[in-house]
Amino acid sequence: MRSKFGKFFGSIYMRFLLVFIGTFALSLMIPAIGFGAAKAPEIRRDVHFSVTETARSIKALTENRGITAEEAISFFAKEGTEITVLNSLEELDFPLSPMDAELLSRGEILSKMPERYGRDSGDGREMFALVSAGDKWVLVRPDRRKGPIADFRGMQIFFVAVPLAFGTALIILASVTVAKPIKRISNASKKVAEGDFSVQLTPKGGGEIRELTENFNGMVRGLSANEYLHKEFISNVSHEFNTPIMSLKGYAKLLKRGDITPAQREEYADIIIAESERLSRLSSDMLKLSELENRGLPPERKSFSLDEQIRSVIILLQQSWEDKNLDLDIDMEEVAFSGDEALLYQLWVNLISNAVRYTDNGGKIGVTLTADNSCVTAAVSDSGRGMTQEEADSVFRRFYKTDSSRSSCGTGLGLAIAKRIAELHGGDITISSEAGKGSVFTVTLPVAEE
Repeated sequence: MRSKFGKFFGSIYMRFLLVFIGTFALSLMIPAIGFGAAKAPEIRRDVHFSVTETARSIKALTENRGITAEEAISFFAKEGTEITVLNSLEELDFPLSPMDAELLSRGEILSKMPERYGRDSGDGREMFALVSAGDKWVLVRPDRRKGPIADFRGMQIFFVAVPLAFGTALIILASVTVAKPIKRISNASKKVAEGDFSVQLTPKGGGEIRELTENFNGMVRGLSANEYLHKEFISNVSHEFNTPIMSLKGYAKLLKRGDITPAQREEYADIIIAESERLSRLSSDMLKLSELENRGLPPERKSFSLDEQIRSVIILLQQSWEDKNLDLDIDMEEVAFSGDEALLYQLWVNLISNAVRYTDNGGKIGVTLTADNSCVTAAVSDSGRGMTQEEADSVFRRFYKTDSSRSSCGTGLGLAIAKRIAELHGGDITISSEAGKGSVFTVTLPVAEE
C-alpha cells in the first residue's frame, strides 16, 4: 500500500501537477494577501465610521424629535448593518469595562474598532457602536455576512479561486501534454530493458521531445545492432571452438583403434597437435581482442624505431615466407615513432603473417614505410588471390575468413586485432584489393604531439 502511494506521488504526472499548481497558487495568494493587508484597514475605517454615524443619527432622532428607538431604527435599517434595541446593558453578549460604562453614563457614544474584524477581536468584543436612545440602548454593528467587509473578502476569494481553478485545468492539460511523450519513452524503455529491440517511437511535435524521441530510436537501433553482433559473436565462437574440438575427438578415437599403421598413428597425432595449437591461438586471440576492445585508457607511448621494429617482424616470419619462396620488396624510411611498442609489434605480425598466408608459392610481398610531420603511413601488399569488394568490406570483422577452405590456417581475429590497435593509437587500417591481383593493407598512424 505504501509503495503504491509513493509510486503515485512519485510519478511524473503528479510531480508536474504538484510543482506547477503549488507555484501558481502561491503566485496568486501572495499578491491577494498583500492587497488585502493594504486595503483592509481602509475598509475597516469606512465601516467603523458608518456604524458610528448610524448610532449618532439614531440618538439625535430620539432626543430631538422624541420618537422611540424602534421608530428611529426603521429610518436607518439597511443591508450590511445589524441594529439591535436593548432594554438594558445586561443584554449585551460581551462585557463592558468600567471606562466604557462611565462613558455611556454621560450619554456619549461608545464606539469600538478592533484591529482585526471578526466575532472575536482579541479582547472579547467586535466592531460596534453603542448609544442610549431614551430608556433603551441601541447597538449598531456591521453584518458579517453582508456589507463592505464581507464583499471585500468574497472578492478576495473570487479573484484567487477562479484563476486557480482555471489555471489548474490548464496546468493539468499542459502536464499531460508534456508528460505523455515522456511516459511513452519510459514504457518503451521498459520493453528494451526486457530485450525487445524492435521498439521504435514515432517522433511528434518539435523541440527537445522530438529530439529525445529520435535519440531514443537511434539508441535502440544501436542496441539492436550490438545484440545482433553479440549473437553472431557467440555463434562464431561456438563454431570456431567446436570444429577443432570435434577434430580432436575424432582423431583421438582413431588413435585408440588397433588396426591403424604407425604412419597413420603419426599422422593422426600431428593433426591433434595442430588442432590443439589452433585452439590455443584462438583462445589467445580472443583474450587479446577482448582486452583491446574494453581498454579505456590510451596506450602507453614511448619513442622507438618503427622501421627497425617492422624489420624484426619480417625476420621473425622468415621461415614462413622462405618456405613459400616469396620475394620480399622492402622500402622503408627511418622513422622514429612514439607509441605502444608491444601493441604495434602485434599489428605488424598480424598484417605480414596474413600476407604470407594468402600469397601463393613464388609470389611477392611488399612493405613500405613513409612519414611526414602529421602521420606515419605503412603499407603491406601481397600478390595473392585478392578479394571482391564485398569481402574487402567485411575483412576486419571478427571471425571473418575469405577462404573457408583454409579456415584452419587462421582464427579470423588477426585483422580485427590489428585494426583495434591502430584505432587505439588514433589511426586506422584500410584495404585496397582486387580479385586475382592481390591486396594492399595501409596503416595510418598520427604523429603524437610532444
